[in-house]
Amino acid sequence: MTVFSRLVQDRRRGALWWAVGVAVSVGLIMSLWPSVRDDRSLDRVVEHLPASMRALIGNQATIPLSSAAGYLQARLFSTTLPILLLVYAIGLGAGAIGTAEENGTLQLVMTAPITRKRVACERFAASASLLLFMILVGLGTTLLIGGLVNLAQDLSMTRMIIATIAVAEIALLHLAIAFTAGAMSGKRGTAISVASSIAVGGYVIYGVAASAGAVQFVRVISPWWWLLDRNLLAQPGTFLALGLPLLLAIAIFAFGVAQFDRRDLKFP
Repeated sequence: MTVFSRLVQDRRRGALWWAVGVAVSVGLIMSLWPSVRDDRSLDRVVEHLPASMRALIGNQATIPLSSAAGYLQARLFSTTLPILLLVYAIGLGAGAIGTAEENGTLQLVMTAPITRKRVACERFAASASLLLFMILVGLGTTLLIGGLVNLAQDLSMTRMIIATIAVAEIALLHLAIAFTAGAMSGKRGTAISVASSIAVGGYVIYGVAASAGAVQFVRVISPWWWLLDRNLLAQPGTFLALGLPLLLAIAIFAFGVAQFDRRDLKFP
């Protein structure tokens, strides 16, 4: 059994429960769309929210919350889906090396006649595949329930796919960060702390910058700004949303593999 298949097998039960949670969460949000379609009272409520809150739910003045693009951006693509995928991705990334080294299971893998780089690459690839599975569950549920509630008459399915890709890249970026932190430290707690701090810190920076013009320039370092600066359900995609996170994820992953290959491993 390869390193890749072994990790997937070890995580399959947890992945199935996560898939159920993602499908239910996304399905509930999608199924509520007919009840809020063209409900202008939602727009009046949002108008009175602080600028930081409006930014954090991806709201834009030109795209009303009562529209399909505004509703799904606020309820799904700026909150529920990215938060679920980031939590799952960080856990996967931290477990790829950090958890395995801490509990000693990585020691058994390292006794096989394979290089460290191959071990790291296969474990990252397996983690990324599990994340991809979860993304497909979310997208599949979105398209399925969207079809049942006639969302296609209000919003292009292509737009939803593009928005999902942007969220997926942000999740992959944080998976890579957690993986690299674990590969460098050999500790699950450190990996989770580093990746979670970056995720939460970026969210806070984006929210604060949206309401404080003096520090607005700081938002460029926040992955949340890259994702939410434009509503991809109604506006064209940008390199910040659809290119930069992927490139950074690849670079951070490569750095993590290099660090794992050269450091001394510590087993219990």
